[in-house]
Amino acid sequence: MKGILFSFPPKEEFEGLSLLKIDSKAFIEAQQGCKELQSLTKKILEKTDSRNEFEILPNGPCSAYHPLSNPVERFHRTLGRILLILCSEEGPVWEKHVHAALFALRTVTHESTGFSPAELVHGRNLRTPVILLYENWLQPEEEQTPVAEYVFTLLNRLKQFQGLAVKEMEKSQQRNETWYDKRAVKREFQEGDSVVIFSNCRTNKLSPRWTGPGTVLKKLPETNYVVSLPHRKDKSQVYHVNMLKPYYKRLEHINFLSLEAEE
Repeated sequence: MKGILFSFPPKEEFEGLSLLKIDSKAFIEAQQGCKELQSLTKKILEKTDSRNEFEILPNGPCSAYHPLSNPVERFHRTLGRILLILCSEEGPVWEKHVHAALFALRTVTHESTGFSPAELVHGRNLRTPVILLYENWLQPEEEQTPVAEYVFTLLNRLKQFQGLAVKEMEKSQQRNETWYDKRAVKREFQEGDSVVIFSNCRTNKLSPRWTGPGTVLKKLPETNYVVSLPHRKDKSQVYHVNMLKPYYKRLEHINFLSLEAEE
């Protein structure tokens, strides 16, 4: 994806991708990106004719490799897995399969909401190839509904779907929280503590899973910490507490030989 989405300056046309001009949020969650990536984000917002004023969340940048704290990262992981399967079967040209993967994700019912993303956004599910084949076989008669009645029905349906989705998400969050708290161990670090960091990107299978030690520089809200790593190019980075463990330095044993003077 780096060649298309993260080229700077941004390309005039994205091959195989398109941007929709829709309403945007009033804030953007801060990511651990460079200045070039921030400039790219501004360029994309300009191309989508976005006139809203954006602000960075006060909680600071989110932790890396922790999809629980950022649903966008969780979605990217799911999308990446789908593209990996499609590329292994159809070839390495991943951008040709983006639309098919997104279409599948938009029409699948989510466990947390009980609805598909298309139903929550458009008030109805999208017409999949199965539905098109069904309509071709049966050729059902289309109901002639007045425009005003259709609009009011659609708005009421959207409001009902959104209310039910919020209730289902609250139930799902309670179930996940209960299950997670059974095995969760509370950990807390102070500024200046030495920690080791879980390594998500390893060069080979025999590489150590934990790297470090690093030094905790600052504690951020929502169980995030700024950790300094002297041996890396990025001297400091934000990590979630689940990716940190206390570092215990080994005791240094000094072996010496005592020579007694001969009488």
